Amino acid sequence: MPAWLGPFLKKTFFGTCLVHDELQKNELNKYCITCDLDLCRHCISTKKHDDHDLLKIYRHVYKDVVPLEEMENHIDCDKIQPYKCNKKWVIALNPLPHCGSGSLIFGDPTCYTCKRRLNDPDQFRYCCIACQVEAKWGKSVLEMKQKRKRKGIPRRAPFK
Repeated sequence: MPAWLGPFLKKTFFGTCLVHDELQKNELNKYCITCDLDLCRHCISTKKHDDHDLLKIYRHVYKDVVPLEEMENHIDCDKIQPYKCNKKWVIALNPLPHCGSGSLIFGDPTCYTCKRRLNDPDQFRYCCIACQVEAKWGKSVLEMKQKRKRKGIPRRAPFK
């Protein structure tokens, strides 16, 4: 397993960049493999990561995904089920939500690791990168992943 892969799967993306918190559009949606850092567009514009390996992170069904084409340069993705997102094939970092009601019928094709439904079980075995990592290297990154915090503090209208 590449050394950077475990830390990458534990990252929480799309939060606010603390270095560029005064600037707009500062969400952390890039990952520098070389530095093991989540970055915003302003971090990238500093040119400090020009010669580094970078990944662009997208949101699909409220989960973090990475373009299949980019990830294939770093790990074997042949058995991970891809999804179409804005005309690009992407793969999920961690399991996507269960399809439908969540109840499976005996014989339904599922991910070898987390038992989520697969669309094409003849071609794919895993629903995400984390499931493949657990199956291949026995390292579970699913339990260690921190729950994503809310965007902000809910504000209630004052009673009149």
